[in-house]
Amino acid sequence: MELRQLKYFVKSAEYLNFSVAAKHLYITQSTLSQQIKQLEFELGFELFLRNSRHISLTEAGEEFLPFARRTILDAEDGVQRLHDLQHVKTGTLKVGVTYSLSTVLTEGLISFMKTFPGIKLEVIYKTVDELLCLLKEHKLDLILSYKPIVETPEVDSMPLFENTLALVLSNEHQLAGRKKITLHELQEFPLILPSKGLQARMMLDKLLEGRDIALHSKLELNETNILLQMVAQGHYATILSTSAVFGKKRFQAIPLDEPGNVMEASLLRLKGSYQKNAAKEFIKILLETEAVKRRLMNMFE
Repeated sequence: MELRQLKYFVKSAEYLNFSVAAKHLYITQSTLSQQIKQLEFELGFELFLRNSRHISLTEAGEEFLPFARRTILDAEDGVQRLHDLQHVKTGTLKVGVTYSLSTVLTEGLISFMKTFPGIKLEVIYKTVDELLCLLKEHKLDLILSYKPIVETPEVDSMPLFENTLALVLSNEHQLAGRKKITLHELQEFPLILPSKGLQARMMLDKLLEGRDIALHSKLELNETNILLQMVAQGHYATILSTSAVFGKKRFQAIPLDEPGNVMEASLLRLKGSYQKNAAKEFIKILLETEAVKRRLMNMFE
């Protein structure tokens, strides 16, 4: 049994299509099929049920899959440990970021690239649920996100700073200058809101849960930058974390005066998984950025 065969098996189980799996593995379908058959012969069990249209896992395949995945991950962790022991400043660091915290990351990325020019950074922007799926599949090393509302047992959360939801508007909006505002008051005004699945929206829905409040949503978008472009026109406001417009003078963020309106910006990591030295160094650099320090200071003002 070879590690390569386990990788072929796991990829085939992921797509349940030998042709698609072969393309992602950059091998021919015949090579993939041959290696899977050889693995099955060595194990003494068929791993896939095959017909002319599709494949599916057998009971033995379902049972074997988590062990195959664990073996591959252990081997990759072992190689990474050897690289780190040799202080090799090469490799790849994969970071996931939610849209609302994109402004926090930029300074850290620039500083990390200057300090470790040999390490390639891959940054992925998605919703927190999508990023957590990638983290659990070991396709990300860490995530910069607000702490998920629903606890995820297999994920560790390292707090960075606290934040709140706010009514975000331009300086020309009729509500500009307010110190705080309630959701009940916002029923009278047209809003454009982040789509379901974005963390600001999940937090908003949590604050609205069980309450007789109907916000007047004219449009919902899953792209924060476009939301802010529309808000900048002056007529509409939106609801985002204060961090989304931190330091942007053309916008105001009026905190929502609601109980439980606290969001914790965090670094999320998979429990029990080996952490690369590159990830540790990235965290150190991020904690020292002005973007994080200023937000920490803002918590106590």
